[in-house]
Amino acid sequence: MCGASVTGSQHISRGLGCDDAFAYGVAGDFVVAVVADGAGSVTGTSAWGAYAACQSVVSAAMGAEFINKFYAAAPRDGYAIMRWLFEGALDWVVDQAETMGVPVTSLSTTLCVALARPGLAVFAQIGDGIIAAEGNGEITTVLIEDKSDYANATWFLQSKDAFDVSFRIAVRRGLTAFALSTDGMSYKITNVATGEAYDPFFKGSWQNVRSGASAADFAALLRGIEDDQTGDDKTMVLAVLDRQDDEFFPSARPVEMLTVSSPAPQAAPATKLNGQVPSEDSYPVVSNGDLLEPGASAPEGNGRRRDARANDADPRGMAGPGSPTRTVTGPDEKPSQPKRRRLVRRSDS
Repeated sequence: MCGASVTGSQHISRGLGCDDAFAYGVAGDFVVAVVADGAGSVTGTSAWGAYAACQSVVSAAMGAEFINKFYAAAPRDGYAIMRWLFEGALDWVVDQAETMGVPVTSLSTTLCVALARPGLAVFAQIGDGIIAAEGNGEITTVLIEDKSDYANATWFLQSKDAFDVSFRIAVRRGLTAFALSTDGMSYKITNVATGEAYDPFFKGSWQNVRSGASAADFAALLRGIEDDQTGDDKTMVLAVLDRQDDEFFPSARPVEMLTVSSPAPQAAPATKLNGQVPSEDSYPVVSNGDLLEPGASAPEGNGRRRDARANDADPRGMAGPGSPTRTVTGPDEKPSQPKRRRLVRRSDS
């Protein structure tokens, strides 16, 4: 696997940081990957929403109990599994907003998740992420958001009714590779009119992963993309699922546990509107656009916190940021549960 996130040219020109985040985990033949795009209208604080959502998903999915249940899951279980992860991610984002002392809308973020094991892959998202999958020699996009009504708007994890309107899943079998991307790459890797994948990009990228290309090489490739027509942050995770020859055979292959994520954002002040910190429901949020004044029209349902918190068991066990962590266990040993960790950076405003 390989992942990278680079700051968009518009953000750099305005002295802003990257609002995207990504994370992925590998445990033997099990893979989890996630990308998130913090709302450009609340840049800075939204980066924390994207980061917290990604950390929540990967730390929950890398637990031994979750992995065992996913291996035993049937395709019909995909919706419930993903719903649990997404609701847990929303809880983490809400908690992070409370810790920072800002309204949850200031951490608005999309969320795009993939789970895979031999014979089964499940994808889910809220928002406008890009998912490409390779199977049976064909590359297809999955769960592309319909933007026919509002081209510059999207749903966020904490948008009102997002779980009823935007949450969607897809189950696939027989995949050999997949990719998750934020929408900053849309003009380079898809036909934006039809949503179809640009095959040469994905074929070349997956081949590079198979050949052992590093994350640094991938980040350099993303930084080198010019004229992307958005100036937005660019983030992608690539996964290759077709296993190469097993050098350990006939001995048992050791189970390798690997977790990788984008680094934590820098501390950001509370988002302000006309010099005042907005209340939770004081404004709608439009993705990658301008912050709208209170009372201005926006796509229905955007920018408000979900009314009810999830009642399911808490999946959270925050994985640490920064450099990859790697542990190796024997084939019969159960991987340890991730340590619980809270984000504690707090706004000074």
